Amino acid sequence: MLTAPDVPARGAGRFAPTPTGRLHLGNARTALLDWLAARSAGLRTVLRVEDLDPRAIPDGILEGQYADLDWLGLTYDEGPNVGGPVGPYRQSERSDQYAAVLRALDGLGLLYPCWCSRREVRKAARAPHASDEGPVYAGTCKPARAAPLGDLDRLPQKRGRDPALRFDVASAFARLGLDALTYADRLAGPQRFDMITRMGDFVVRRVDGIAAYQIACSWDDVAMGCTRVVRGADLIASTARQLLILRALELPEPTYAHVGLVVDHAGRRLAKRDGDIALTELREGGVAPSAVIRLLARISGLPDTADLGALVDAFDLKTLDPGEVKLPPPPWF
Repeated sequence: MLTAPDVPARGAGRFAPTPTGRLHLGNARTALLDWLAARSAGLRTVLRVEDLDPRAIPDGILEGQYADLDWLGLTYDEGPNVGGPVGPYRQSERSDQYAAVLRALDGLGLLYPCWCSRREVRKAARAPHASDEGPVYAGTCKPARAAPLGDLDRLPQKRGRDPALRFDVASAFARLGLDALTYADRLAGPQRFDMITRMGDFVVRRVDGIAAYQIACSWDDVAMGCTRVVRGADLIASTARQLLILRALELPEPTYAHVGLVVDHAGRRLAKRDGDIALTELREGGVAPSAVIRLLARISGLPDTADLGALVDAFDLKTLDPGEVKLPPPPWF
């Protein structure tokens, strides 16, 4: 059985951006709330870069995210630029650890190879259900009986394809004696997931051999001693998958608090891919970081101040509204 590594006794909060685009005001609000939650609870602050596939990172984006966070005054106790006791802090440098997690899951008989293309998955999907990760997998490649695969690096090809690896949700539920996965979210309240029918068996290693997000994120939270996870409400369903992995491996679980996403004044969700209200543009356009902090504090129901120390003193996670947060019409600064 995989065991949790030694981590600092003092727990941690973490901000874990994916460097596929520039940070926007919604990302900045999540980063601020995570930072305030950790500081107000006396936890370590960790910056983790979720760059599982560094080939997908546009030039200059990662450096721009570092500069944006520094500009806002959100300094971290640990991270790629400052080091720390549980690094490395970039997921692209942690692949050996993820491979060990996959081997442990395989030892429990919870993995199987899947040679289906995305088109085949969509065609065979269990209608009418679809999960946040797309169509619910129909189990085309699922074996009749769960069993360890052995050498995960020497799985056979079929039709000229290397396989992905999927997590057998039903087998994990049977091992744990579950009929649904439940947890108590500190903001969104009690959560219940019928994962077998509503989510299905999810990919934990891609066709190219790179560990999937659910494996990397669940393990890194344990391995970095992240005891409190504050992140966007769009990741609530991912929490179910990550908790199932942790429970199957009997690893410690963080507490979760999912904050409402930021939408513009017309109700449209902000997105990195659309370049929405990018911090880099604000920073390079001469906007004061204090003005950004005050805006984020106001829309979050926090004191109207840019004094991070005062915001730490006043912060209470329970007072945050878990619903969407709407930006007022511009101009904001």
